[in-house]
Amino acid sequence: MREAAEIEIRAARLSDAAELAPRLRPADRREVMASHGHRPLQALIQSLRHSDLAWAGLIDGEVLALWGAGTTALLGRQGAPWLLAGRGLERHKRSFLRLSRENLARLQARYDYLENWVDARNTRSIRWLRWLGFTLEPAAPHGRFGRPFHRFWMRPDRMQNHV
Repeated sequence: MREAAEIEIRAARLSDAAELAPRLRPADRREVMASHGHRPLQALIQSLRHSDLAWAGLIDGEVLALWGAGTTALLGRQGAPWLLAGRGLERHKRSFLRLSRENLARLQARYDYLENWVDARNTRSIRWLRWLGFTLEPAAPHGRFGRPFHRFWMRPDRMQNHV
């Protein structure tokens, strides 16, 4: 399928959360419920509020995805990257993959180490994280309900050489 438009990137706004929440991908809905017990809107708002950097990806003015990272350590430059997307993201896969590398470079400029968790059922996100160069650990109980999640991370030496 041919991609019709390029993804526009801009700073995320809280109003973007309300637009994206009803269209969140099923895998992302399951993940935010399993990790924190949040519904989509609550998860998006919390993610934006706890982020140092956050972006919105839009096609023809419609929010397709929100992503960013927040600092997780008082000392040092450790960040927790995240991404929550709508169902339409798959139709713009090539543009999204190209932008993913660019946005990873932005995170690498801010943080020395990136780490977070991904639901073991979220196979698309797992493939994407591996493609970006993150290390994924074996699934282990995590989150509010102890479901299997993979911790994923990228350390400084790998970050400098990958992108």
